[in-house]
Amino acid sequence: MSDIDELILACKANESWAQEKLFKLFGPKMLGICRRYLVSLDDAKDAMQDGFVKIFTNLHKYEGRSSFNTWITRIMMNTAIDSVKKLNKVQFVSDDHYFNDGGEEDYVEAPQLSQDQLLALIDTMPTGYKMVFNMYAIDGLGHKEIGAVLGISEGTSKSQLNRARTYLKTEIIKLEQTLG
Repeated sequence: MSDIDELILACKANESWAQEKLFKLFGPKMLGICRRYLVSLDDAKDAMQDGFVKIFTNLHKYEGRSSFNTWITRIMMNTAIDSVKKLNKVQFVSDDHYFNDGGEEDYVEAPQLSQDQLLALIDTMPTGYKMVFNMYAIDGLGHKEIGAVLGISEGTSKSQLNRARTYLKTEIIKLEQTLG
């Protein structure tokens, strides 16, 4: 039995020391996940807190069919998305017509952007673009799954992703021009 399995068992037994250790072990990564979806650090922290409440409340449902990291990441991602929906009226352009799904012509030679610069660019996206972009490009979900999570069609998901890419491409070009 691995250390994480022992920690999970202790958490299932409501051992507060184990819950604290689990929080400290996974907290930074989970905050990063929430931060990708929520612009405000305070909102991301609130979502992370809500996510950990869900994790500890539902830990008895974790059966080990996927890695624990995958399981809590998914809970945190869904909690962050729910927080975005509560905080913002997310509007998706219902458009089953979409452009390509990321061919070579979408490639833009990006200047050397720091992680903070890239996150700042992503934060400026309209909320619908940002959610679909994060779910597809970073979390690795397919359009069908994104549509199911967000309550939109697969085509709308593809369209939002295309618009997000176009938005980022435009912003990167602007950034390149200002950097000279």
